[in-house]
Amino acid sequence: MRKVFCFFIPVFVVCLTLLFPAGSLVAQVAINEFMPDPNRDWDGDGEYSYRNDEWVEIVNGGESAIDLSGYRLADGDEDPVWRYGFTGFLPPGAVMVVYGSDSRAWEETNGLPVYGLSLNNDGDRLSLYQLEGADTVLVDTILYTGKAVGDDRSIGRNINAPGEWVVFDAYNPCPDNSIPAGNGCVPTPGLVNNCTTGAEPVSWGRIKNENR
Repeated sequence: MRKVFCFFIPVFVVCLTLLFPAGSLVAQVAINEFMPDPNRDWDGDGEYSYRNDEWVEIVNGGESAIDLSGYRLADGDEDPVWRYGFTGFLPPGAVMVVYGSDSRAWEETNGLPVYGLSLNNDGDRLSLYQLEGADTVLVDTILYTGKAVGDDRSIGRNINAPGEWVVFDAYNPCPDNSIPAGNGCVPTPGLVNNCTTGAEPVSWGRIKNENR
């Protein structure tokens, strides 16, 4: 685990997916921004790696600190494949970033196959679970398509409407007809992006309908 950054904004977290846009989950801890296709040294280790420099950011949108023990990142549509296990506390308004290098270290420590976050550039499901005793609870999930992915583009929640998503594409502008639209902002793992643009954020339900 690399960084915890704090910011204080009202966040109402809604879980939306392409497959089940009508059903939503309300979560205090949620996926906030992620990068499936890095093309530079995002984890700051001095070297670029397409596996190590992937990243996922989570956010605590509630009003109290959350014990992250038992929270797991997973990918895939079938049985969850654990990619990272969290520890420690996440303060209210704070974000935490997991890089691919963190994921690989966690997998190795726990005797698992070492792949890293393994975010598919053609589209994938990224999920956040909480293990509670014998129960595995789905906390948040996002099914993204390859049309949103490109070198050094991140996909993140709209800070003013957390149920909507935009592409942070300053390093690799999206085409004009991209769904969701690019906002011209630099991806910001661990930081609030206050970039103001005219790009229209969209829900994943609309993305599903427009990409059929």
